[in-house]
Amino acid sequence: MQVNKHIKLSELVIIVTFVVMVVSTLTQVICRYLLEFSLPWVDELARYCLVWMVFVGMVLTLVRGQHVTVDLMLDRYSIRFRPFALTIIDLATSGLFLVLLYGGVLLMQLTAGQTTSGLGIPKYMVYAALPIGALLMLIELGQRIYRRHRASQPK
Repeated sequence: MQVNKHIKLSELVIIVTFVVMVVSTLTQVICRYLLEFSLPWVDELARYCLVWMVFVGMVLTLVRGQHVTVDLMLDRYSIRFRPFALTIIDLATSGLFLVLLYGGVLLMQLTAGQTTSGLGIPKYMVYAALPIGALLMLIELGQRIYRRHRASQPK
């Protein structure tokens, strides 16, 4: 199976944010308990890395089939109707992510002039995880629908 660029990008973001989160949390633990002082920005950095990991990681769990699913109804459908039902589910899921994309862009616009308290970075950079994650999901859902449609076409 060919790995697409949006999957590689997602993996890179997950790896980088995970490493930053672990290193910053470990630094905070060492500073707080061994050196007896606290860095005020480390908790915020770890929290924002977690946000990015969740929203960008959604696409990886979808690609790997690790999202929680309830197949009770799908198991009852015939082999011929199953691709149609899966396409309907993917289209409904795409609708959700279109709403999240739109809402994420609005949230970024609302917070464009604000900065975070600990790091001093623009808040829209933190909230950008939502529309970026939604866009990555829409790309993958579109590709799934296309692959399913192509597979069902007679050759």
